Amino acid sequence: MAVVSLLNQAPYRRSHNSRDRLNADAMDAADSWRHSGEHSLHGANSKNRTRALRSISENKRCVSKDGEFLPLHHTCQLSTCDRIIINVSGKYFETWRKTLEDHPDTLLGNPERRCKFYDKTRNEYFFDRHRPTFDAIFEYYLYGGHLKRPPPVPDDIFLSELDFFEIERHVVEDYRRGEGYTTEKIVLPERGWKRKVWMLMEYPETSFYAYTIAIISVVVTVTAIALLCVETLPGWNTQHCIQGKSPNWADPFFMIETICSAWFSFELVVRLISCPGKIAFFKDFKNLVDLTAVVPYYITLFNVLSTMTCDSAKSSASLAFLRVFRLVRIFKLTKHSAGLQVLILTFKASVEGLCLFLVALTVCILVFSSAVYFAELGIEGSKIHSIPDGFWWAIITMTTVGYGDVVPVGVLGKLIGMMCTLTGVLTLAIPVPIITENFNKFYSHKTGRGRI
Repeated sequence: MAVVSLLNQAPYRRSHNSRDRLNADAMDAADSWRHSGEHSLHGANSKNRTRALRSISENKRCVSKDGEFLPLHHTCQLSTCDRIIINVSGKYFETWRKTLEDHPDTLLGNPERRCKFYDKTRNEYFFDRHRPTFDAIFEYYLYGGHLKRPPPVPDDIFLSELDFFEIERHVVEDYRRGEGYTTEKIVLPERGWKRKVWMLMEYPETSFYAYTIAIISVVVTVTAIALLCVETLPGWNTQHCIQGKSPNWADPFFMIETICSAWFSFELVVRLISCPGKIAFFKDFKNLVDLTAVVPYYITLFNVLSTMTCDSAKSSASLAFLRVFRLVRIFKLTKHSAGLQVLILTFKASVEGLCLFLVALTVCILVFSSAVYFAELGIEGSKIHSIPDGFWWAIITMTTVGYGDVVPVGVLGKLIGMMCTLTGVLTLAIPVPIITENFNKFYSHKTGRGRI
């Protein structure tokens, strides 16, 4: 018993759309017309018969936009038909030449680049490439717009195929941004000692010494933050300076603070001297953080040295903005922590979703604060005396914090409070999928799991 393999027949089976069926009918008509012409010329000699067949075939052959005859087997209804067949690892794609040449900077859109893949015997362009990826590339040629990676295709394979088919650079960059890739333009100083110092201070992955400096910077930053927290404990914040006495320069907290500030100052000065551009240096947020981290120490030290008493130090240290500036040191960790960088990138990419959430939250707060105010109006013992008082109650209720300092008393007010709680839970769910999706994209690429 003979068994027919469907696998062996697969290369010869092709799906036809409506245009292909019309072309197939045209081919059948041409064949029947040619055969009828052959029978009518049967009595003529071979030379006349050959000349007649040639004239018949030339009249039926398609002409390209340049006026050249297309291959004999390429037949269609339009007299100016110019179709291209693309074979990608056994899967056929067929389209007009103009569709491809609308993107002249790509491999398929440039006739000179794609000609080396042309198979004259089969009248097709053959590519031994990834077929699922080419489905997305072919749709880009047909419809334009943005590239969309098919779900089963790995990201590294998709990017390598885009590189092979030479898709426009700005289109690939738009795709990479949509997938969470971060592109950072690296500007280095001119060759010399400045370039080496800048690489040493800015890029820990370039050498062992650069990595060591990065480790020291992280340790010093963590120590400074811990010192700021510990010195606020009762009994620990009066050892360096006692009112009416000279400062204690041997105080351990002051010495550690001096060492940390000296390192921050050294790091800032070295990076400033070796940076490629002074204006761009001060525009960078990380450099402003480094500058702000050392300002409070020098202000306090200048006040102490000017009078050699602790009175001026106490007055300057009590300023709130100096305390806040010292807390800015925690942002120095973002330069060395991939996790903090992912969080920052995630929130930056989720701004639209967060704005939508804030708008919905604001509307709900206005509605429920007004409703609970009128529901509690005239009830004895009510704690909501105005709509602004209801703002606090509404936001605490919607975020499910529930301090309990302001609560409705009446039955209708409690019913509104229940509705406010349920609405708050649903409103909080708005930005969660957006933030989660952005976080997953940035995490996979920032940690190297999504890189080529």
